Amino acid sequence: MFTGLMPHNHGLIDNEEIIEHQTGEFPTPDNFLADAKTMGEAFKEAGYDTGFFGKEHAAGYGWRGIDEQGSLSYTGGGYLAEGSVYDTIFAKDAIDFIKKDRENPFYLTLSFINPHDICKTLGGPVGGKNISDAIFFCRNDDEKFLRNEERKGLPENFSDKYIEGMIKHEDYMYKELEDLDENYWKQFISTYGLLIEKTDWLVALVLDQLKKQGIDDNTIIVFTSDHGEMMGSHRLIAKTVFYEESAKTPMIIRYPESIKGGEVDNRNMVSTVDIMPTLLDLCNIEIPQGIDGKSFKQSCVESDAFTHEEVFCENYFSRMFRFENFKYVESLVYDKHYKILIDLEKDPKETENLFNTPGYEEISAFAEKRMQEYMQKNNLTLEFNAKNLVKKSA
Repeated sequence: MFTGLMPHNHGLIDNEEIIEHQTGEFPTPDNFLADAKTMGEAFKEAGYDTGFFGKEHAAGYGWRGIDEQGSLSYTGGGYLAEGSVYDTIFAKDAIDFIKKDRENPFYLTLSFINPHDICKTLGGPVGGKNISDAIFFCRNDDEKFLRNEERKGLPENFSDKYIEGMIKHEDYMYKELEDLDENYWKQFISTYGLLIEKTDWLVALVLDQLKKQGIDDNTIIVFTSDHGEMMGSHRLIAKTVFYEESAKTPMIIRYPESIKGGEVDNRNMVSTVDIMPTLLDLCNIEIPQGIDGKSFKQSCVESDAFTHEEVFCENYFSRMFRFENFKYVESLVYDKHYKILIDLEKDPKETENLFNTPGYEEISAFAEKRMQEYMQKNNLTLEFNAKNLVKKSA
């Protein structure tokens, strides 16, 4: 998101644990991480004041191109209530940054913790926190989500078993989920809704400050996330899988000077790597050479523009190719190679693998070929191996 590079090119293939485990080295720009220009650097070089406030896993690496950083650093998970406290401080820091008298335009990133830490409510290495922690700092009227009112319903695909090969966490992240009753799942989903409302409220405070400054219509605002949340779909939680609930994220862009409001683009396939070049393009700043991302400015300012026909995604054990109404995934799960084709138009709940099934032979062959081309072009295998990472410049 901040370099316009895919993980295999910027070198940070996880939050650092895999690299450190496989190589014994902590990733830094001196070894694995690409010497890439960050979004902060690009805007700073263009004369912008820059700021970053909030959660960031790069605290140990040092941000380049940032004038102001928050006084708090939050890099890992904790009690849900902690996120409510930290996020409030991050929002205040961002508001103070916006309030400052300045001669230059500014670039600001505000990175909230919640609702991410809903994943901390379940047992095991990634959890162990109690849902009740989520309401520790909540007003009484918020507790309706958790106690007195009827809880939110379950996803339509709650009872649908996940497709074999789509996940790789049966042995730890998901091992306790089968034993949870439906009421717990409803509580989980309701808590997630509460955390989203809390975040929405903080976002509103920041947007209100832009309006008070009289710059809301002259500011590009991007609201997005780096991943989604399974939230009970297929009885799963968290991320790291290529189901839509996890891999598809919201993206809202507001810029009244150039972008018509109230429109929804369901045609263009864009990725977080496209955010950096798009913002630079909208601000008429030169886009760095050699990045993977592609500007979608044209599709922002022209409602009928079709510029992004496909998108590739990658994690540490699988690769995904999205095109038209289809999703193709190749994965390596405990040495077993899977090829998965999903027709999202006919099977929006993602319950059936149609790869090489009758009627899907041609589309299966096309998807398989495109994936092979992508992997060969980028010298990739289905699993990241940090020992094979080569420091790159971009």
